[in-house]
Amino acid sequence: MDFGLRPTKVVFVDLDNTLYDWLGFFGPAFRGLCTHLSELSGLHVDQLYDEFKGVFTEHGSVEYTFALQELPSLRRLHSNLSKTQLVAEYFDAILVYQSRRRRYLRAYSDVPNALRELRQMGIRIIAISDAHRFHVLNRLRQLDLLSLLDGVCCVEDHGGATDEDLSRIRRFEPSRYEIAAEYEFILPAGLRKPSHHVLDWLTWKIGLAPGDAIYVGDSLVKDIAMARRAGVYDCWAIYGTLYSPLDMATLVKVTNWSASLVNRVLNATPERLGIQPSCTIESFKEVVAIASSHPLPKVTERPDLVSSQLSLFELGAESVVSSEA
Repeated sequence: MDFGLRPTKVVFVDLDNTLYDWLGFFGPAFRGLCTHLSELSGLHVDQLYDEFKGVFTEHGSVEYTFALQELPSLRRLHSNLSKTQLVAEYFDAILVYQSRRRRYLRAYSDVPNALRELRQMGIRIIAISDAHRFHVLNRLRQLDLLSLLDGVCCVEDHGGATDEDLSRIRRFEPSRYEIAAEYEFILPAGLRKPSHHVLDWLTWKIGLAPGDAIYVGDSLVKDIAMARRAGVYDCWAIYGTLYSPLDMATLVKVTNWSASLVNRVLNATPERLGIQPSCTIESFKEVVAIASSHPLPKVTERPDLVSSQLSLFELGAESVVSSEA
């Protein structure tokens, strides 16, 4: 596929905590979901957190779409209901999640203008995510960012729901759920960040040499190390490692990570991991100046900017409920 690329004029961007604050919406939305589920069902909220954690652990991801229908206590409480009927029973809780998601999901303030500037300079922008296609595209549409990207690389949607099931869950006309990016790249099964083969595969797909690209991401492990191994110039979005302690505590409650692993991640630094970014940025708009440089500059390490937290968003939770509205 020919993008008409020029050297160093393609920017690969991570999504969560690079273009927008993922944890800033997930924390409030998930707490609202569990609180409302507790009020409707009579189940203790801590029990719901524990059961969500169990479902996420079973499926290996906190982004598992159909988690609500698989909560053991709800299944026991309503053994006579189908999964679709169970969703209908607790749809008010789902609406709380969706409402809070719309309220709190925001792009970082300088992202839209920076993306426009990059495109005006003739630079192509491709987003890369381990999240599922519908949730990636729906979120980008909600943020009015989809039209500012040239392509999106993500994971195919969850299976497990029939067209009939989806028609009962969805509240809008089918056309609302027909979202597409200009170019879409679905990662092959088993190919996920932080494997550098993700970038090997993507650059091969678009006919691009690794040295022609820049990669921007917030995770030292999933983004920076991957880009460096692939030979792509890396920019560490350190602003994406800042978070609300309450929102982080919410995520930790339901992550399938062990407590010791969470502790190691939260206390990791570039020095401890042995991952030194080529460039550290405090805001996304800095990418514009970096991308306009050719050849790319050699960046001196800036210890004063090193965060004591490594991004925990390897989990990349996209949705925890069955409704895709």
